[in-house]
Amino acid sequence: MLYFIAAWAVLGIVSWVIGTALLQLLNATCFERLGDRWLAVLWLGLVVLAVTLLGTSLLLPLSPLVGGLVTTGLIAGSLFVPGTRREVFTSYTHLSPRLIWGVAVLALAIALFMTRQVTWIDTGIYHYGIIRWLAEYGTVPGLALLKKQFGFASAWFALAAPFNPVGLGGRVSALTNGFALLLAVLHFLFSLTQSFTAQAKLSDWFATLFFGMVLLPLLGTHLLSVILVSPSPDIPLIFLTGVVAWSILITTAQPSASVATGPNHIFEPELIPLVLAAGAVTMKLTALPLLFVAGLFYLFTKRFSFKRSLVGGVVLLGLLLPMLLFSIVTSGCPLYPSAFLCLDLPWSQTSQEATQMAEVTRGWGTWFGSSPAGVPTALWLFWQWFNAIGSSKLIVLLIVLSLLSMIYVVRTPLPRQNRGQLWILGLAVVGISFMMLQSPLLRFGIGYVVLLPVLSLAILFHVKLQDRFTQLAERLAASQWGKSYQWKSLGLLFVSTLLIVALSQPPARSRLVLPPPLPRVKVLQQQVNNLVYFSPQNSKGACWAAALPCSPEPAEDIWLRNSSRGMQAGFIRQPLTQ
Repeated sequence: MLYFIAAWAVLGIVSWVIGTALLQLLNATCFERLGDRWLAVLWLGLVVLAVTLLGTSLLLPLSPLVGGLVTTGLIAGSLFVPGTRREVFTSYTHLSPRLIWGVAVLALAIALFMTRQVTWIDTGIYHYGIIRWLAEYGTVPGLALLKKQFGFASAWFALAAPFNPVGLGGRVSALTNGFALLLAVLHFLFSLTQSFTAQAKLSDWFATLFFGMVLLPLLGTHLLSVILVSPSPDIPLIFLTGVVAWSILITTAQPSASVATGPNHIFEPELIPLVLAAGAVTMKLTALPLLFVAGLFYLFTKRFSFKRSLVGGVVLLGLLLPMLLFSIVTSGCPLYPSAFLCLDLPWSQTSQEATQMAEVTRGWGTWFGSSPAGVPTALWLFWQWFNAIGSSKLIVLLIVLSLLSMIYVVRTPLPRQNRGQLWILGLAVVGISFMMLQSPLLRFGIGYVVLLPVLSLAILFHVKLQDRFTQLAERLAASQWGKSYQWKSLGLLFVSTLLIVALSQPPARSRLVLPPPLPRVKVLQQQVNNLVYFSPQNSKGACWAAALPCSPEPAEDIWLRNSSRGMQAGFIRQPLTQ
């Protein structure tokens, strides 16, 4: 627990400084309230740090030393951005002891929950494997030849690599998801307290309801809870879906505050959703709907211009380039496992291999086989999915609620309508469609399917019931209990205590410094061509924390690219006859 809390403090400080510099560059005066700015800078800084580390892995292994140098360089560069030092100092002066203690107690509660043993099978199959390759060797050419999943690019794994040195044996692989959970709970608590004030905005209610709705299943259901306590990039994508929508609501709520300071100011606040969405895509390609809608939002929320499209294109390329290069280096395909634009390199996956890998994660293509003769394929597949997967009933229910909510959102009176509502509606439609066509699982699409129910409730509360909520909060604050205990701070401590009692699992003493190690696996040393590797002896092919290189079945034509340099030089394909 202590390791997690210390690492989160480092991540928080680094993200804060980087994000503050970004808000200064983007002239984001629309984030006028201090709490909104703090949340925005933390999410933005975290995304940029992860992408930067992924780019660094193309040149160097992501050891703790390299990670420290990268973060130091980012902090130094950020502090040279005009206005950053002043805002960082101003923010520091607003950190009261009560707030610091509240966040510390919350961090302790989340650390108790997140330091359980990681058991999510995908971590054993490839999550921790990629993290370890990044930490020890950086981006390795042809790594997908060793195991196809090792070609999956994720900035989230790059962020975890410097915190996972070899000696810890994967004990802290869930550290980054713990930090994302901490930010999500902080976002929920801040928005909750703002929602019951006279200054409440639609974005406050939206964030309160969104994070409240996604945190409940993440913390309360077994499967999602197991995924949460892992390095899975599904978790930050769920949260970033809400953060992108929240940032759209804020940047469109006050158009006059979002105007650039002059005609020569090339960066604008509308870039914030695009930066967040692009960062999410570098973590996992299931965030493509976020990028599509955020890109259209940036291009068309103001009058379209060539200059703005050029700036957006440059920013987008800078954020996506590390992911594209990682995929090319490891698999030969820039959008692996998609076969789109695969290159002919000595280590490339064939288009057929890439397509087969993509089909593994798709529901309709491979999970249920072919429909019986005379039965409509679409209807048969839907029925198989509906009956075979437990979460399918909840997905269908949320989609039905989304359709009903869409009617309410569209019928909202125009004088009160925030333009951002229509963009969120579009994001929900694109996201749900993408999820149902590609991989209809709750962990891939929960962020998309709750958007419209959350938005409709937020509009209802903000437009119809805001006065009642405000009066209730004022009466509570005016009471003797409210005056004596300052209910906002007490609420933070209450939620933290509740998390400690309800979510922690004994014995906590054994996890005081570090969590338990990853599950152990027996391995058998084998050889293919000139490569000696370790094969896990289990049905899932999970290596967990076994020594590198570990794989259940490397490609038959895999060879070390340079025998004298070993695995650092990577792998190539070479027919046995050569």
